[in-house]
Amino acid sequence: MNQFLRLLFGMGLALTEPRQRHRIYDRVTDKLDDFADQASRGYDAAVDRVERVYRSARGEDHRALASTASFLVGMGIGAGVGVLFAPARGKQTRDAIAEKVERFKGNVSESLRRSVESKTA
Repeated sequence: MNQFLRLLFGMGLALTEPRQRHRIYDRVTDKLDDFADQASRGYDAAVDRVERVYRSARGEDHRALASTASFLVGMGIGAGVGVLFAPARGKQTRDAIAEKVERFKGNVSESLRRSVESKTA
């Protein structure tokens, strides 16, 4: 309790002296300005994120689609390179690649056929 009273007394003396009062006022003003700037930056960042989510949900932001497509292309290239450098013999590797390509083409044409059928039905 004694320390608290000393603190209050010291603050009272500091606030009665004009130079100290101006120094304290300047410090408090600077801190409040810093806090307001930080709050403004945080608000702007949050607004940007919400706008980005909104545009993505409406289909206006194609960055997510481009990222997904890039990821899938990278996976395909990685799988192709992995098959090419597999320890199997050349003929076996080429046959495996040809079989997978044929299976992929069949899956794509089946999906396309189902999509066309569902749109015409």
